Amino acid sequence: MPDDGSGASEANIEKALQWVVANADAYNITAVNLSLGGGAQTTAATTSISDELAALAAKRVLTVAAAGNSGDGGATQSVSSYSADVNQICVSASTGDGAFPSWAQRSPSLTDVCADGTDVRITNLSGVTYTANGSSFAAPAVTAAVAQAQQAWVEQTGSRLTQAEFLDLARSTGKAMGTAGYFELDTDALLAKIAQSAPVPTAQSATTITVNASGAPAGGVNAHFKLLVDGKTVGQATVDSAAKDYSFTTNLTADQAHKVQVQYDNDGFVNGQDRNLFVNTVTINGTAHSPTATNVTYDKGALDGKDVVKGQSSMWWGGTLVVDAPAKDFPAQDAPANTTITVNASGAAAGGVNAHFNLLVDGKAIGGATVGTAAKDFTFATNLTADQAHKVQVQYDNDAVVNGQDRSLFVNTVTINGHAVAPTASNVTYDKGALDGKDVVKGQAGLWWNGTLVVDAGKSWFPSAGTAAVASALSTDGQDTVWQHLVAQGLEAAAPVHADAAFAMADVGLTADAYAHAALMDHHPDPLHPFDAA
Repeated sequence: MPDDGSGASEANIEKALQWVVANADAYNITAVNLSLGGGAQTTAATTSISDELAALAAKRVLTVAAAGNSGDGGATQSVSSYSADVNQICVSASTGDGAFPSWAQRSPSLTDVCADGTDVRITNLSGVTYTANGSSFAAPAVTAAVAQAQQAWVEQTGSRLTQAEFLDLARSTGKAMGTAGYFELDTDALLAKIAQSAPVPTAQSATTITVNASGAPAGGVNAHFKLLVDGKTVGQATVDSAAKDYSFTTNLTADQAHKVQVQYDNDGFVNGQDRNLFVNTVTINGTAHSPTATNVTYDKGALDGKDVVKGQSSMWWGGTLVVDAPAKDFPAQDAPANTTITVNASGAAAGGVNAHFNLLVDGKAIGGATVGTAAKDFTFATNLTADQAHKVQVQYDNDAVVNGQDRSLFVNTVTINGHAVAPTASNVTYDKGALDGKDVVKGQAGLWWNGTLVVDAGKSWFPSAGTAAVASALSTDGQDTVWQHLVAQGLEAAAPVHADAAFAMADVGLTADAYAHAALMDHHPDPLHPFDAA
């Protein structure tokens, strides 16, 4: 917002939301509060920021919007233009005791939830404390509830709530209002229900499966197989003529039997050469299974259970070797280690776009960040199986050359639970292009092409004991402050009680009849509620 206290432009509002979309993962953003006044929308509508709102919703970052203060005692059922988007939680102000103030905009089809927006005590920059009114003060209460609910849900399930899931919980725990179809938020009841109803996480077995295999090529092409568990692909490999171990890691339900399936998928006969796959052993968490064991079968052709014979080492036809592995092969693990990974990186921009990377562990995305031209720390927290080696992977994914500018990523160090690793260390490699192990060179700081810097971190780096770290990505320059701008909407000026609380206000016209008003220190109360100094 401009320093003169006038309203923010629509273009700047959109740019702010674009920044949130780009940085939501890196900064672990879970909720956005908007207070943009103007308009009397009676049906769902889109605006210039609808694409950003949709992108945030897809990331399960929930946006909360104030419904507006231009109500007429409920004679007109409408909300402000920017709160009518389907990818926002529209908040109408209530009195906190089941009623609406006369100025509150609301609509039974567009208002999602109500919260107290009357006589809210605030303090301006001059130190004067007073009460104020507006949906601009109701919406932040809901935004805070979203953040608390997301934290509680992630702690219990490992994932975030969608907008629909949050609203279902809010409705089922909210307090019905005197006007049918509306309810007031009850944050305590909402959090209590999450504690009672969130699904109990299933015990997991961090499983390592090793297939020892070789093959006979045909037409210069080696045999290839996919590894599946219970029909779901875990990984794949192309084998050589010499027997080798091919290892895969995955998380499976603990203390439960699983079907481990080696699927040979490129059988062929070329110029008299017969391509075949030979499986010697399948080892699951240290337990070796022979392909001819009684718990192994060979399902020829499609994996459909129709042409099944006893297990055999030589797979002469396309098909799947199926190991019926007992529950004891998948023991429950100790509580996962609390792991902090810090990537110190910078980049060279191209076309005005900075370099971006995703952080993965064992192929699973943990987070991502967009780097600047100055080197900074980007820190991520995740839970990993303790006392087990892991592959920590920095994946550069937006390489480009624009107007002679070459976008590149520069990684200086990767620090895992205090162990700092240089990109040129002996346990670091650079897998160019896709993360497929096919074009791998020694590690290097400059990632000139899309690819993945892979750190083979030993199990001693992931101890079972530790303290939970905050899941965020904060740069070393201390950029960890959340700035909140509560903006008043559509309220006429009223004379302040104290002369030192005088203010001025300027509206800026926006498209869709939208406008944003002065910042918190220049707040304009509803005429029915003048300043109460304290």
